[in-house]
Amino acid sequence: MSALFVLGHMRSYSSLLCHLLGSHPEIDGYCETHIKYRSWFDLLRLRRRVVKLTGERLSGRYVLDKILHDYPLAGSIVRTRSTRAIILIRSPVPTVRSIMNMGLRYSDIPWYRDSDAVARYYETRLASLVRLADGLHTRAIWLAAEELLAGAAPVLTRLEAFLTLRAPLQSTYRQFAHTGEAGYGDPSEEISKGRIGAARASDAHILLPEQLVARLEGAHRWAVAALRERCESLG
Repeated sequence: MSALFVLGHMRSYSSLLCHLLGSHPEIDGYCETHIKYRSWFDLLRLRRRVVKLTGERLSGRYVLDKILHDYPLAGSIVRTRSTRAIILIRSPVPTVRSIMNMGLRYSDIPWYRDSDAVARYYETRLASLVRLADGLHTRAIWLAAEELLAGAAPVLTRLEAFLTLRAPLQSTYRQFAHTGEAGYGDPSEEISKGRIGAARASDAHILLPEQLVARLEGAHRWAVAALRERCESLG
């Protein structure tokens, strides 16, 4: 069984992607486990954690974890031939607005409501994803998050090929034990619909300073260019 990491940032449609992946019979797991990967032993912890979070025995070829923060991820695990990763990034303005909206509606974590703090998180996380891509090379593929909503079928087909899945990935997904619960992924009602839907602009009321937007867009352009150099694109 190989490790499959979805490496992204908060509000990057990572819960949607992980539910689509976790609904496939060859992939076990669907959410964040919050494991810190310091050694090979932690991959065994991942298997046990996924069994606990799903309430089901492992039966697939891949065991999945979603990582959205700069937790330790040992180089020995990143470089191993069996590890696969999907790197997921979303454009900065909708990302920052969505994190802040989550802070207002679903979370009491103070920095989620601070535009400067959220911007620093986004910039730092993009830089970390590029560093991880350095170690993963062709065992990673990157995806602009918006493409998952705009053209699901081609994206899913490319993911099937990348992961050498024997059956197609579907645009619908099942409900899991912690679907929609804060701490495990998207806490909004959208994730409980069981299918890919259109993006909603429920956070358009959150205004960001022009200077901050320009800075974030620069960081996003840099990350996209760097990922294009380091690993294959799903676009």
